[in-house]
Amino acid sequence: MTADLLADVAVHTKRGSPYSLLTYQVPPSLRPILDLGMLVWVPLRKEQVQGIILRLYEDTATLEDPARFTMRPINDLSDPEIHIPPHNLALARWLSDYYHAPLWDAFALLLPPGAGRVALQHWFATEQGYALELGSIAPVERGVLYYLRHHGPTPETTLPEVLNGSPSELRRATTALATRGFIARQVVLSASKARPRYEHTARLQLPPDHDWEAFTKRARGRAAALRELMDRAARLPPEHEPDEPVVATGIPLQLLRDLAKEQLIVLGQRPLMRNPLDGGLIERDTPPELTALQAQALAPVIETLDRDTHAVFLLHGVTGSGKTELYLRALARALRQGKQAVVLVPEIALTAQLVRRFAARFGATVTVLHSELSLGERYDTWRRLQRGEAQIVVGSRSAIFAPVPKLGLIILDEEHDPSYKHEDGVRYHARDVALQLGQQTGSPVLLGSATPAVESFHAAQHGYYQLLNLPERVTLRPDGRRSQVVALPPVTLVDMRVELHNGNYSIFSRALQAALHQTLDRQQQALLFLNRRGLASFVLCRDCGYVVKCAHCSSPLVVHATADYKGSLPAGTLLRCHTCGYRELPPLQCPQCWSHRIRHFGAGTQRVVEETQALLPSARIIRWDRDTTTRKGAHDQLLRMVQQHEADIIVGTQMIAKGLDLPLVTLVGVVSADTGLHMPDFRAGERAFQLLAQVAGRAGRRDLGGRVIVQSYTPEHYALQAAATHDYHTFFREEIAFRAAVNYPPYAQLARLTYSSTSQRSAEGAAMNLAIEAERVIAERRLPASIIGPAPAFTEKLRDRYRWHLLICAPDVHPIIDGLGPLPGWTVDVDPYSLL
Repeated sequence: MTADLLADVAVHTKRGSPYSLLTYQVPPSLRPILDLGMLVWVPLRKEQVQGIILRLYEDTATLEDPARFTMRPINDLSDPEIHIPPHNLALARWLSDYYHAPLWDAFALLLPPGAGRVALQHWFATEQGYALELGSIAPVERGVLYYLRHHGPTPETTLPEVLNGSPSELRRATTALATRGFIARQVVLSASKARPRYEHTARLQLPPDHDWEAFTKRARGRAAALRELMDRAARLPPEHEPDEPVVATGIPLQLLRDLAKEQLIVLGQRPLMRNPLDGGLIERDTPPELTALQAQALAPVIETLDRDTHAVFLLHGVTGSGKTELYLRALARALRQGKQAVVLVPEIALTAQLVRRFAARFGATVTVLHSELSLGERYDTWRRLQRGEAQIVVGSRSAIFAPVPKLGLIILDEEHDPSYKHEDGVRYHARDVALQLGQQTGSPVLLGSATPAVESFHAAQHGYYQLLNLPERVTLRPDGRRSQVVALPPVTLVDMRVELHNGNYSIFSRALQAALHQTLDRQQQALLFLNRRGLASFVLCRDCGYVVKCAHCSSPLVVHATADYKGSLPAGTLLRCHTCGYRELPPLQCPQCWSHRIRHFGAGTQRVVEETQALLPSARIIRWDRDTTTRKGAHDQLLRMVQQHEADIIVGTQMIAKGLDLPLVTLVGVVSADTGLHMPDFRAGERAFQLLAQVAGRAGRRDLGGRVIVQSYTPEHYALQAAATHDYHTFFREEIAFRAAVNYPPYAQLARLTYSSTSQRSAEGAAMNLAIEAERVIAERRLPASIIGPAPAFTEKLRDRYRWHLLICAPDVHPIIDGLGPLPGWTVDVDPYSLL
């Protein structure tokens, strides 16, 4: 008797379900093909769900006692091409444990785009149902049976919608019909959202004498299509086989089928990879000579790659110091060793510029992976990486989960950036995932930034990372080979309180106005930064103080200009919630006191564009923020416009502050450095410093030089003072002293637990009860920990749900969270980046 083969499967269940890891029997038909990391269909109660195989083993206990129990078998493979590498399986387990996330949610991050499928219960009419006289049954049952007889199998969940009935009535009706055998259920597996694409090919059936006249006579009215195929065959390389098929794209399929019927061609197809980088001609570049400091910083990375060992490097280089060139050198060494690499960037806006530089150095070995690509492009990129057909993947945070079987190097550019923190589902930080993946695979991890995260720099100071320094800004000489040192741009801090006192009510200081005029006179470019979208920040009644808020959240609505806006408020404007997307027209009078003295306050990027156009009517201005980059390719288009000098002034939010190389930008103006500086979040100062230092780094990256003007109502703040002098070390000393005083990271670990409910009282009660329970766990286990809160979240109401949260502060938060047991309804955020 052969022992049963069993499989432990991470099952796709509803959040909070206890059935996350279940054991199934492997049927004989699947034994030869099943392997770890494969995606399968398994039964769960009365449903079929997807799962990932984590373990395969023989069941010796069943051999000893065959009657012990009967294991349910795996139904089938979901997609035979999906095979998660072993190191990624280990990574998903770590994700689930560390972030206290359901197993399936962690494993789903590793699946190719569009792989998630569901098994839907469908109702269909039986033979008895078709023979039944409809008048003999109740009206609701009659409606159900009539619909199924005329429309065929229908998903159970859509019946209330198509029949316009209540779910409970329809449930009773379907149960009654099924009991009497008039209808029955069947399971229909949904199709994969992303599928391989194929292109048609044609193999010519040319006669031996190549009698073209006879050939075209047989083709009759299809001779032009036949001639096109022959021309394509003639253009094939000399080494091709005589009967090699040619691509038939562009020729109508019906013509091809007609030619095949005449036996003039053999019609076929072959897989077509959707490559987002196809169609762009990129000149190969020549690596420049490294400066002595660059060579010194690169040497330990190359040495570690040559030793094929794991290490973590923090490359701290000022803006424009040549960090990207060091990335390229490290990647070249990894590729020569036959390895693959993952390069992460925080913003999709950065991928276009970085990919061009990488492709110029490495050609077709580079691919890109981010959410702006189509589902098909992401699916094909995933398959290319899995097969080893691409060696370097550049992408946003989710690219860390790409299937790279020969991983040899991980690079995080702008490692400090908050975009690396995922704020939904599994709340992972891509930097921490990269460190774990590097450790599991033995791959070096290279973190790069001009303004490293406080935790990263602290780790480097204490020897956990190796610190590499690039303290000088460099630019290429005219020969394009050698580098020269250039100065960082001088920064002027303007006190807007003084401007206001002197009668300047504009959003631009006099210094910034003069600098904008000078920049345009020199035919150079200026960048104006304000980290807030829209036309105005909020709407307020000047009689009673009422602020217009979202109907579903506790956030003030932001004023946005529409296409009909002509420059006078409120006509042509719309109020939008930046939290949930709710929209409404601006009120003409106060909804609370009916006063007409209702005004718009604050400024966003739309207002900056308006004020700039009024100041400089002839200037070509573009706005670069989330509102203008919603369509595919928008980032790349805006970048090309700037680089080709089709714009004089760029107005934007934080997405233009990071890593972009804009040679003609000689002036950077920060319209308001106070945005976000005084938020109730312990990272507020760090974020302000990083943003200002990064945006200042966009100026003067070539021989033209540059300058930066920063406007603020609190210019004495230490973060602004340090940014004005490009002095990271002074900022770090101030910030680390503050963190030590309040016992915040890196001196302790935080976990944020958030509860939401449609009832404010329920949310508050749940938070209070959990805080009491957490205090009990801490006391019983005698842990050096504290609970902060509970309290309403900064945005207390979000999408009609009230939110309360509490913080756990401890050297290690995991024993406390584990001690609390299951937390249904709670969101657990380990190492939260923001407390807002």
